[in-house]
Amino acid sequence: MSARSNEPIEEITAGHRPTPSSNGDWNQQTLVDARNVLQTQQSNEASQQTTEQRTGKIVKAPIYPNHVLHPEVIPSLNDVPAELNKRRNIRFIDPSAIDSFETEIPLAIASSLQDELERAVQHRAAQDRNTEQHSTTVSSTVENNLFQSLSPETAYTTNEITEAFDSHQPPAGTRTSIYDKSSLRETFQRIKIAGDFNDMSHIEDLEDAVGPLLRAMVIREKYMIFSLQSFPTTVAKFLNKTLEQEDQSRRASSTIRTNTGRDQNSTPPSSSSSSSSLIPKSKLRTSSATVSGQTPPKQTVSTIYPRTTSQRRTSNETSPSVDKNVEVKAKETYSDDSHPFHPPVIRREDAFNIPLLESIDVRVKAEKGIYRVYVPNNNKEWILVDHPVVDRNQFIDDYTLLSAMITDGPLKSFCYRRLQYLKSKYELHCLLNEVKEWAAIKSTPHRDFYNVRKVDTHIHAASSMNQKHLLRFMKKKMKTSGDMHVYRTKDGRVMTLKEVFDELKITAYDLSVDMLGVHADRNTFQRFDRFNAKYNPLGQSALREIFIKTDNFIDGVFFADLLKEVMGDLEESKYQHAEFRLSIYGKSMDEWDKLAIWAIKNTMYSANVSWMVQIPRLYDVYHANGITKNFQEFLTNLFQPLFDATVDPSSHPELFRFMHHLTGFDSVDDETKPERPIITAEMPYPEEWNMKDNPPYVYYLFYMYANILTLNQLRRARGLNTFQFRPHCGEAGAVTHLVTAYMVAENISHGLLLRKSPVLQYLFYLCQIGIAMSPLSNNSLFINYNRNPMLEYFERGLCVSLSTDDPMQFHFTKEPLMEEYSIAAQVWKLASVDMCELARNSVLMSGFSHEVKMYWLGPDYQEAGVAGNDIRRTNVPAIRIAYRYEALCEELRLLGNAYKSRQERNEKDRRLQQIQMKSTSLTNLERVVLKNGNHHPTSITSHNHLTADTNGNNSNYGSNGKDDSIDDVSLF
Repeated sequence: MSARSNEPIEEITAGHRPTPSSNGDWNQQTLVDARNVLQTQQSNEASQQTTEQRTGKIVKAPIYPNHVLHPEVIPSLNDVPAELNKRRNIRFIDPSAIDSFETEIPLAIASSLQDELERAVQHRAAQDRNTEQHSTTVSSTVENNLFQSLSPETAYTTNEITEAFDSHQPPAGTRTSIYDKSSLRETFQRIKIAGDFNDMSHIEDLEDAVGPLLRAMVIREKYMIFSLQSFPTTVAKFLNKTLEQEDQSRRASSTIRTNTGRDQNSTPPSSSSSSSSLIPKSKLRTSSATVSGQTPPKQTVSTIYPRTTSQRRTSNETSPSVDKNVEVKAKETYSDDSHPFHPPVIRREDAFNIPLLESIDVRVKAEKGIYRVYVPNNNKEWILVDHPVVDRNQFIDDYTLLSAMITDGPLKSFCYRRLQYLKSKYELHCLLNEVKEWAAIKSTPHRDFYNVRKVDTHIHAASSMNQKHLLRFMKKKMKTSGDMHVYRTKDGRVMTLKEVFDELKITAYDLSVDMLGVHADRNTFQRFDRFNAKYNPLGQSALREIFIKTDNFIDGVFFADLLKEVMGDLEESKYQHAEFRLSIYGKSMDEWDKLAIWAIKNTMYSANVSWMVQIPRLYDVYHANGITKNFQEFLTNLFQPLFDATVDPSSHPELFRFMHHLTGFDSVDDETKPERPIITAEMPYPEEWNMKDNPPYVYYLFYMYANILTLNQLRRARGLNTFQFRPHCGEAGAVTHLVTAYMVAENISHGLLLRKSPVLQYLFYLCQIGIAMSPLSNNSLFINYNRNPMLEYFERGLCVSLSTDDPMQFHFTKEPLMEEYSIAAQVWKLASVDMCELARNSVLMSGFSHEVKMYWLGPDYQEAGVAGNDIRRTNVPAIRIAYRYEALCEELRLLGNAYKSRQERNEKDRRLQQIQMKSTSLTNLERVVLKNGNHHPTSITSHNHLTADTNGNNSNYGSNGKDDSIDDVSLF
């Protein structure tokens, strides 16, 4: 390996080293280099955005790539299941085979990396190929050219690793600024593999791995696009370019599954165009655009992939009471001011003043557990809305394929090697560029880790306060509201707060943190039941119902007051934000209305907080208590009110307004519960699942995803915000839980079990799936802090962030998120750049609106690489962002080269086989003719004519009867 920069460097070998300078000279040169790092340039053209891009207008309907709609007909990927069956070590037949998933990655694999490392060291002294004096100008479409279809003449070379990230140089006379971002060629030392890049034989198992990996990426892209969740732009463009030829060779008879059940041989309809064609346009977006003063988000072919749920909500994220002065500023052209774009200011008392939309003539009906949307046609007959859906059989096929992939031997070896390479590469990057990164953030005025935006992406509202805060609140209420009736016993007796504590024989003076007993300790390790009991203050479920429930005798007043104090602490800190999770259990249809009324009545709004809904997987408990008869009733209680509020807002006005501030869904519960961790076609449908057993994890997530997909399609057709799916996953239990989340979840919480599956971990890296990790929570429940894989994930480049989970159980201070960061920094020796990068990741994976993220991260935050980073806001150096982006592109480029090489070899083998078959058939014909003693020149001439038509040239036979066309084998 060699370290390279944009300036020529001398070859460093054991016998030739530069003369060391004095400390003073070295320090002076370091300061000069640090200043040069910050002298980035930017042209006015590159920094400007059109009004349509800033406002997010929908210019045209999204068009789904053919490889997404028809992955099964891609010739090169169609044989992936057969390939896995040939070489897999574990047959995915019975559930007992799942036990093998729990094995750790064998350390013996690491020893085989020695040869590859030695080979890399041999090239370390090689001179940098890019140090020659030349000027490179790359067009604005440089990212599209990163993954051009490969050919023997145009294969990816090592030079392209840096050339791909160059941009326009500023025109002559343009004023430069230290904050301009036009020059994407950052001056830092890069790690390079020298040698013949086209010869990839040294990378073991690459050829066997590329097919399954590409198929897995296509599967995730399909599920994300259909459900209107985000997918990385860079990866989407890579798949488009790599599979471009396969898209063109798609069979005309290929079909996709839609909810109409008919074959679609024409261009697949987009979700928005299909819905709007069947639902009257006059009622689709009735007043939705004018309510918030904004237009629907832009959904073009080029911007469909990097979209986030928050971006799609920009159509109505602003309330009618936005400050007019702020609106005027938002419309101004971006300037060089440190805050060129300000988010709208929404007053708390006006946050829920959202006008209701008109109802539309639409019916929603659940069929086999999945809601379908019907609209009337011209004959007043109800027909299905034609939008992409994923039925259960298709999901099972994809799930089975991915489950087989994670146990494949060659694939596991390849992914593990690449992950180890990424980790080692990051360590070398830090070794070479740590000083320059530190100089970059030191030269940034005002900004540091304390005042960069950071989001607690995984926190439960019921435990969002620390134990001392809860104790202090309980004492205050005992003194100020002791005579208030707060609890109804099972026998119907109503008790005041004073009577409740008198019955427990406890006074306000007696209360202490130790008596409260809500903090996790060593007794909760591997005991999820004891951890759940910690939610009961003093061990009394009555106190939990009084203080931290939204639906109780006092309509959740105490809980609202407590959360307002927590939100006040966040607002005081200004730069800390949280995504609180509220519970919906699915026990009755009126749960949603009660929650919405609670939120609106108590004005539960804060600019520092967004809301999510968590759904516990407790069907077996409800069924045992006679609350629900079957699983379909559970799903109906969850989703029917949401569809009703979307179709006819007047039927659920409070819920319609509350959904405006809702960002996503979560699925929570103990993952260690015994279950059959697979889904098969023989499993009963939800209306038939009336047994006492709880459905498996994958069963829950599929039906939640399928209904969220339909809900998002319907809401986008009406111009409303859509929702993310962000379940708890990988904390414990089977590794196959992560397979399901990889398919259907935009990001996940925990993800500890990724350390046991190198294939899934590599796929999570390639697709940049967000992982909200809570090391302190895991330390008390499942894995010791020093064994937590968060640092390893971060070094390898996975999109991870720190979160608190349950501050009441795991934290001590008033700022639990800062406590999480501080402990991680001390234990893992994280630098300020590392913590700022984690904070930036937390904002990216959060559900806050697009306009707010523009203010927190910069107006171009959705751009890939350095162009999407603003160090004035994120405090993350462009060097670090450039390294992450280049590392990802290098991995994609490696797969693209291997895939092209494999395709070319398969094509050569196919043509050679055709020639051999023709040669064999002609030889047999000649033998038959000679054996019979008859000569039929007409037959031979006819066959020769056929051969000439097939090969494009005349094939004549010599005296020996040999076909001269066989000599063409040398061409291949």
